[in-house]
Amino acid sequence: MVDSKNTDMLLEQIANKKMIRYFSIPDLDKSERVKTLFTTSCDTVWNFEDEKAQENYSALGRQLGITLENMVKSKQTHTDIVKVVGRENGGDGILRPLDESQPYDGLITNEKNLLLCTVEADCVPVYFYDPVKEVIAMVHSGWKGTVKKISEVTIKKMESSFGCRPQDLLVAIGPHICKDCYEVGEDVFEEFSQSFESRDLQKIFVPKNQRKYLLNLEEAVRLTLERNGIPGANIFSAGVCTLHSQLEGFNFCSYRRTKSKTERMLTAIMMT
Repeated sequence: MVDSKNTDMLLEQIANKKMIRYFSIPDLDKSERVKTLFTTSCDTVWNFEDEKAQENYSALGRQLGITLENMVKSKQTHTDIVKVVGRENGGDGILRPLDESQPYDGLITNEKNLLLCTVEADCVPVYFYDPVKEVIAMVHSGWKGTVKKISEVTIKKMESSFGCRPQDLLVAIGPHICKDCYEVGEDVFEEFSQSFESRDLQKIFVPKNQRKYLLNLEEAVRLTLERNGIPGANIFSAGVCTLHSQLEGFNFCSYRRTKSKTERMLTAIMMT
């Protein structure tokens, strides 16, 4: 479920400065050692090359009490590549452009007060937190990343880089297009059939007709997490569909709804 306890504060006008509307995932935030967020359709510009992106990051930084040098954004091209970042990466994708030749769709760090950022518009944001080793990860998992099991890659990299144990990880699945709204073709089904077992395909896909299916991305991510040792009780969901859901009157970015190539939802996590 989603925490809106900060909503009133975020909607106030403070010193006539722009305020970013966002929600949090309380199942992770309740420890008070980690901060999660996802934005609404009120603030949709987050890519370095887009006008006003830095203005949005600056506004968000004021609300979180951090500078742009303490934020890192992923370079997303639907890969299964996950990068370990540190303080030296602060400002990547925000103050300076990212290297086009080195894409990555996930970020991991053990640094505190370093905000890891991805962007989505129907794809699945996945938040990872290890309260034992104090490590976090932020992952962009579209259908291609889900097929490639980027969540599995993240778990293994957290283990190899920081000694994290899957059974200790807390994972949240953020807003994304839901199983009732995401219609795909046979090509997508065939891709999944190459990497998921048939017993799992029956949980992930619902046939709609001879050529179309409804795809449950959340279930695919959840199955990947559980198959890699994450206890079911440690997996949480925001329960928000980017296509049809509203929270307190706010919509979320959905490519299926708007067809916009630039409007995106920022999703982020930070240890405090």
